[in-house]
Amino acid sequence: MDVLPEDILMEILVRLPVKCLFQFKCVNKSWCSLIKSPRFTHLHVTRAKNGDQEGAILVKRFIKDERKIVLSFHSKDESLSLQVVAPDFEVPYSTYVNMILVGTCYGIICLKSNESGGIYLCNPATREFLALPDPPFHCPQGYFCQVAEMGFGFDAISDDFKIITFTGITPKEYNYDLNSCKVEIYSLSTNSWRELDPDVKLPEGVYNPRFSVLFNGCFHWCTPLITDSFALQILSFELSTEQFREFQFPDGAPDTEGEYGIQKLIVLDNSLAMIWYDITGSQISDQHFDIWVMMEYGVQESWVKKFSIGPL
Repeated sequence: MDVLPEDILMEILVRLPVKCLFQFKCVNKSWCSLIKSPRFTHLHVTRAKNGDQEGAILVKRFIKDERKIVLSFHSKDESLSLQVVAPDFEVPYSTYVNMILVGTCYGIICLKSNESGGIYLCNPATREFLALPDPPFHCPQGYFCQVAEMGFGFDAISDDFKIITFTGITPKEYNYDLNSCKVEIYSLSTNSWRELDPDVKLPEGVYNPRFSVLFNGCFHWCTPLITDSFALQILSFELSTEQFREFQFPDGAPDTEGEYGIQKLIVLDNSLAMIWYDITGSQISDQHFDIWVMMEYGVQESWVKKFSIGPL
């Protein structure tokens, strides 16, 4: 084993379940470094996604008597009755239930504290937990600022994990015309934040994007535009180029805030999709869901209403 090339060793280890990898970190320092490397994590999860390994269900639970949050991983095989496939991981620095899950990507989990605003990355397979530095942006005097939305993903071009945050900036003497949004990006490779390149402009009128989904190397959000009609659209951000793009809602789908609906983007059958929950009815029995799918990514005309579910 001492003379086994690292790439061969990686090809062997990458086929093993997380529970075994956790044990094999203790073999020696070189194995530990290899298993903890971003490249190994990327390869291991990619194999799992391609069906070479059974995936896992991530469960975040709060143990009331001990006042702590624990992450656990369970088999997706229904015959195993949610059998644990990796050791439990207790989340440090957490208080009560204020630690929310931002997202997961290639085995790395991003968490945010609603109480302190702190952002954390953890790798349950290697038992590592990283508290991120605070973003450099400070709220100007006379304004109210709050992180409205986040996205967490992996940039395959730069081989780096990235986080993007949108901070809504609102005057304390409320005025829609003065609302704005600050965009900042975190890079794990440098463990630092930076403002979005000044040459990259957030589309005019975008404020408070919400409900992010990662698809095709891009984050996607439903976002209201600060216009007379408060129109809605889909905002896209490509991780590798760090450029924004805008998609319109499907023709025939309500696209204004006044339509009393709730929108959520998802990935359905490897396509970008949108769930529209119509809440105009006074009774639950009057409400329904529409599910729209973009059959060809980026092509407005390819939106298709696949399902209409209801009345409930």
